[in-house]
Amino acid sequence: MEVSKPGNSKARRTLHLHIGIPKTATTWLQQDVFPLLDHLYYVGCPENRLFQQPEDLTDQRLMASTLKRSSQVWTGFGNAIFEQLVGDRQTWLAGGQDLLISEEGIGRQASRPALLGAHLHEMRQKALEWGFDRLKVVCIIRRQDHWLASHYAQMSDRNPNAGQADFERLVNEVTSASLGRYGFGMLLDFCTITDHLENAVGDDGLTTLPYELLKTSPRAFLFQLLGSLNTPSHKIREIVERTPGTTANIRSEKGIWRLRPRSARRIAGVRLPNWSWGRGNPTIELTPALVKKICDAYSAGNQALAANKGIDLEEHGYFDFSTGNS
Repeated sequence: MEVSKPGNSKARRTLHLHIGIPKTATTWLQQDVFPLLDHLYYVGCPENRLFQQPEDLTDQRLMASTLKRSSQVWTGFGNAIFEQLVGDRQTWLAGGQDLLISEEGIGRQASRPALLGAHLHEMRQKALEWGFDRLKVVCIIRRQDHWLASHYAQMSDRNPNAGQADFERLVNEVTSASLGRYGFGMLLDFCTITDHLENAVGDDGLTTLPYELLKTSPRAFLFQLLGSLNTPSHKIREIVERTPGTTANIRSEKGIWRLRPRSARRIAGVRLPNWSWGRGNPTIELTPALVKKICDAYSAGNQALAANKGIDLEEHGYFDFSTGNS
């Protein structure tokens, strides 16, 4: 767990929650941007020391473990969760800082947006007891076809079937109503996700930013992001000038995404080299047919999101997936 230095006391306090949907520069923000925010108390990827189910011991992330449970966990166990986040309640109340929490596990739970919204509603009520006047959320989204390709490539070293045929299987699963569209596919239903987030935190409590803005105009992205975190203007300028920007783990060229080398395996204690496992296809391609299938599933929601929240998504190809950069 990373914790920045506390800032100065304030009469009013805000609890900021970064919804770290995977593949939206979350790691870069957690390592290179958020620790610079000395006007608030930053907690990055808090470690789980509370929940003891087998899946909790495997994941070991506090927010991920919390959000898998009923939202009533905040009523019955909320004080213990906040103690894990910021320490003793009386000491925290005397300090007077804003708080920023960032964890990928929060974003992963967006595949169940109604439950995530219910958690934020209950978390907001408990936060009042810990001196916070409001809860604000930052949610970064990414065009669904590019997200799927990037996610697949990122996880390919753990997939013995990784290749074009398996990627096409995933696209079909995620976009099919009878398969995963309303399961894992909800993670990419940004319109529904943001509706539930806004219902929980209020009209002015949600900031939604497209990942593509970071790639095309990092200064504009950082100005909006840091402004939403109540960062002083002089600090915003300082961070913008000293922050070079993010680099992707997996790069694509004209719709072609390179897969990761297969992780080394052991048989009878002997470590086998990566090449011994082979690979049917070292790349995947977002073909026009796949792009259309993903677009048909999500573009209408993207248009509704842009209209309802006043976000310019058309220039990044969220309405017509055949346009925009990879």
